[in-house]
Amino acid sequence: MQKIRLSVYVPDSVLSERTGLMSKTEKAGLVARAAAIFGVEELNIYHDDVHGKHEDLELFYSLLRYILTPPYLRKAAMPLKEDFKYVGMLPPINIPSHVTTKSEELRFGLVIVKGDKFYVETGLEEPVELKSKENIEKGKIISIKLYKERGKIYAIKHPFPEYSGFEVIKLFNIKQALDKAFQSNGSVIFTSKEGKPISSEWENLKKEFKDKRRFEIFFGSPKRGLEEMLEDKYKNTGFWLNMIEGQKVKTVRTEEAMFICLGQLNTLIRQIYTP
Repeated sequence: MQKIRLSVYVPDSVLSERTGLMSKTEKAGLVARAAAIFGVEELNIYHDDVHGKHEDLELFYSLLRYILTPPYLRKAAMPLKEDFKYVGMLPPINIPSHVTTKSEELRFGLVIVKGDKFYVETGLEEPVELKSKENIEKGKIISIKLYKERGKIYAIKHPFPEYSGFEVIKLFNIKQALDKAFQSNGSVIFTSKEGKPISSEWENLKKEFKDKRRFEIFFGSPKRGLEEMLEDKYKNTGFWLNMIEGQKVKTVRTEEAMFICLGQLNTLIRQIYTP
């Protein structure tokens, strides 16, 4: 199957509607889980200037970065702070980059410096000396390959061949999010209860997406749909789709909508690109 890039946009008001750090942490975990299941490459968190809170934008960003950090690196890379008080209740995402053993050659490492040498924390008993020097920065997490030379373990920078999670991007308003999406040269999708039923647009979408490799998918606020959040000039752009036809509940939570909408797109993508 050809490489497809999914980029999702979610408002910080997803957390702001919840009270208490425990509840907010739980919500962030479900959003991350939905994104990881369907191989999202970017998760963009944008500030909702009506119902969002800037502190929740920062909390959302912080929790997602924690979730994405391989478990064997969290102690070294993500020192405990108040935001992480309830991270023990987060569901594991179990993506390929998180599942490893002591003998696994390909993994991720946190770059540290000792004297004039670079090392990586890799979850082993001791940091491993890093032989690669290009584009290396202290404090960054990089994909590496372990190898033995004269009985000693070393590491070199090496691409990770499987899914390693999504990049978390923080955006300070919805206009910034829209500008980013429309400059991507991808197909922009607005999820909306008032949009066209996806069943009626299925064939049109297949034709539209045939030559596309990138999809920008927007979700609205728990208290405001995208129709209310967007300026009029955007309302005749992109695809406005109702992906949850015949819903029997008054509202669908954002994380629920993510599971359903990304599942629909997953089916569509595979019909188009799988031989």
